[in-house]
Amino acid sequence: MINSTIIRRSPIIVIRNFIAIEIIAFFFYFLALGHGSLKYDLYTSLFFSKLIPYDTAKLVFLSGAQLLITIFAFMSWYYEYYKISQNTISHSKGVFFKKRKIFPLDKFMTITSFSGPLGKLLHYGSINLKNSSQNSIILKTISYSEDYLKTIKKAINPISQRFNKKPDINEVINQEENEKLEFKSSFRFDHKIGQFNRDLEKASMKNIAAFLNSKGGFLVLGISDSGEILGLENDYQTIQRKNSDGFENHFTQAFNSMIGPEFRNLIKLWFYQIKEKEICLIQVAPSSKPVYLKLNNNEHFYIRTGNIVTDLKFSEVENYKRSHWKKT
Repeated sequence: MINSTIIRRSPIIVIRNFIAIEIIAFFFYFLALGHGSLKYDLYTSLFFSKLIPYDTAKLVFLSGAQLLITIFAFMSWYYEYYKISQNTISHSKGVFFKKRKIFPLDKFMTITSFSGPLGKLLHYGSINLKNSSQNSIILKTISYSEDYLKTIKKAINPISQRFNKKPDINEVINQEENEKLEFKSSFRFDHKIGQFNRDLEKASMKNIAAFLNSKGGFLVLGISDSGEILGLENDYQTIQRKNSDGFENHFTQAFNSMIGPEFRNLIKLWFYQIKEKEICLIQVAPSSKPVYLKLNNNEHFYIRTGNIVTDLKFSEVENYKRSHWKKT
């Protein structure tokens, strides 16, 4: 879950509010007191008029009014903000009377940003959000609005923030296999028999399902258990598009078939060149709900125990689910 983020409007709003409030205040000032000697006559009727000269009182009044206008302009800007949390954006405003509106986010919403010529010059803009129910909210006059698009997208799909930084492959492959790391020589090419072997795909998917049901982890394809760099060239030769894009496309098809497309956003494939050979690092985030692997028309539930994959029995699955996902 992402931390809440507070977004305030551009400080240009303070200047705009100050000018608008001052114009309105002076309009009512002259409207109420009129012209000529009316203001002077009104002041001389007050009990303290003999203690303070009219010009001095006028100066104090206008200075005080100016100060109050400045404070109110700042406070109205300060107390208006947007708060981005996981799956929601709230809009709060009001100095004396607080108002708050909550807007739900969903992964099917559209997000657009826009700014005019002045906004581009002063680095502010607005963000328009429209969810699947066609409800919309506009984050108006936000400083560096483009930078907040990433924050909003993380709030919509918080798991994506796990994949913002490409892992250091040397740090990964210099470890031994453990609870969160597994090496595979290939994804579908069997080096022992020299040809494609579908059981190897199933073995990789077992590890991925186990990572999903446990604490997440890394599956490295193209490196043997002994650490030998084999690469994925032989794997590429078994698919239609013989490159990393074709490999990822085939992987997604296999993943969707055996695990399910609803969990694909928890998986990220990274490709690296090591000793002139290309390998694939599959980064797996932990799932917030149980994941079952479909094999031979049956469903299996795998977890990671140490550096091995364990297939749980039905009774064991129920106990594991209650303990592992007890918070949800």
